[in-house]
Amino acid sequence: MIEEIKIPASYVFKKMIREEMKKLTKPVKLTIFTDKNRDYQNYEYTMSILNLYEENSNGMLKFEEFNIGNNPDLEERYKIERAPTILFIDNEGNELIRYLAAPQGSEIQPFIQALLIFAGASNYYESVIQKNLNRIVSSTIKVMITNSCAYCPQMVSIASQFALAAKGKIKVVIIDIMENPDIGELYDTSSVPYTIINEKEPLVGCYGPDEILKELIGENLIF
Repeated sequence: MIEEIKIPASYVFKKMIREEMKKLTKPVKLTIFTDKNRDYQNYEYTMSILNLYEENSNGMLKFEEFNIGNNPDLEERYKIERAPTILFIDNEGNELIRYLAAPQGSEIQPFIQALLIFAGASNYYESVIQKNLNRIVSSTIKVMITNSCAYCPQMVSIASQFALAAKGKIKVVIIDIMENPDIGELYDTSSVPYTIINEKEPLVGCYGPDEILKELIGENLIF
């Protein structure tokens, strides 16, 4: 697998974060598990990216940080196996979205979109998910990405909005396979986006919301 070179956030991406984070008007807290003792360089790099979001949120975004090894009960509850892991956790303690990726490059937009919806902004798929919620079994959607992939943000956006509308019945895991090559190899990820729903056959490339929802319920949709 080709090694991806880490570069500092460009002016364009920094400007995008500054402008988009102004839209966050309600407080949001995300949970992040780190391991600064094991890989301090990667820790610093990830936190520098997350600090851009926090510093430009007018105090609305906070990251609650836990170092792996210091909170065994919490790590067991959320099955934390690697760092960094960023979690969107609702008020009932349900994990909705997990990032095994730093939200940078092409992933800035869907990450901020998820933040805004998590804070209460409208969710385009709220209605269709609610109408079909009783037919959706508890599900996990894994989306394999790279931060330079042009088509990955669409899949991340759809999956994240589904999870945010499903009240804990859908969990999304966003995996940067350049940062987690073992996961990419495990699923024989040939290209991205590469999506696994409930460990079934992969969806390779971009798929629309109707197709993803049909994979979740296996039936015709209710609109």
